[in-house]
Amino acid sequence: MHGWLPDLYQSWNDGKSKWLISYQDNKRQKPNKRQTNSCLAQNVRSKRYYGSKDYIMTALTDTINQIVCLSPDEKITIEKAFVYREISKGDLWINQGTICSEVAYVVGGKLRIYHIDDQGNEITCYFVMPDNFISSFSSYLSNTPTNENIMALDDTVLRVISKSDLEELSVAVPKMHIFRRVIAENLFITMEKRIAMLQSQTAHERYERMIKENPNIILSVPLQYTASFLGITPQHLSRLRKGFLK
Repeated sequence: MHGWLPDLYQSWNDGKSKWLISYQDNKRQKPNKRQTNSCLAQNVRSKRYYGSKDYIMTALTDTINQIVCLSPDEKITIEKAFVYREISKGDLWINQGTICSEVAYVVGGKLRIYHIDDQGNEITCYFVMPDNFISSFSSYLSNTPTNENIMALDDTVLRVISKSDLEELSVAVPKMHIFRRVIAENLFITMEKRIAMLQSQTAHERYERMIKENPNIILSVPLQYTASFLGITPQHLSRLRKGFLK
C-alpha cells in the first residue's frame, strides 16, 4: 500500500543529505542534459552510491541491521534471498488491479505511489526514496487486487523478495519477524501522520513543512505530482512557490 517508512518526513530527511551530496557532486561535474534526466545513470557511475557492487549488495542488510542486529551469516542469507531488479523511468512496478506478492528495498532511484480516482485523476499518495522498503501493503497481506500503482520516477534499482520467499527467510532468520513487525507498526504511524497532515494543515502549512523538511522533493519531483501529494492543484502550488520566493 505504501512505502514501509518509519516516518514519512523523517525518511525523506534520512535520504535528503545523500541526494543533496549527489546533486552537488553532479553539479561540479557539469552533467549534460541526458545525464541530468537520469539520476540513476549518474549514481551508477558514482563511487559513493551505486558504482560499488559492495554497496548494492550490502545496503539492504545495513538498513535491516539498524533495527535488528544481524550476524555475518544472517546477512549472507538475507542478501541471497532478495533478487536484483531494475525499473526504468516511467515504468510501473505494481499495477492497479493486480495482486502484489512482493516487497522491495529501494537501492537507488525514486518511486511514486498513486491511485486513480473516479474522475480519472491520478492522486499521489507517497514518494519513496532510497534505503526504504516498499510494497502495496493491503494487497500483499490480503492477497486481493491493489488499487494503487507504483511508478519509477527515475531509473530505479530494487532488491525484491516474494511473499513465499520472505516467509521462508523468516524461518531461516527468525530476527526477520521482529523486523517485519517494526516495519508494519511504523507504516501505520506514517499513514496516521499523512491523514493528519491533509486534515489539519492548510495548503500553505503543508508546503512550508515540505520546504523545511524535504526540499529535495520540491527540487526533483514534477510539479503536478507534488501538488497532488499536497492535495492542491498545480496552479495553487505555483502560487505558493512564487509566494515563498518573494
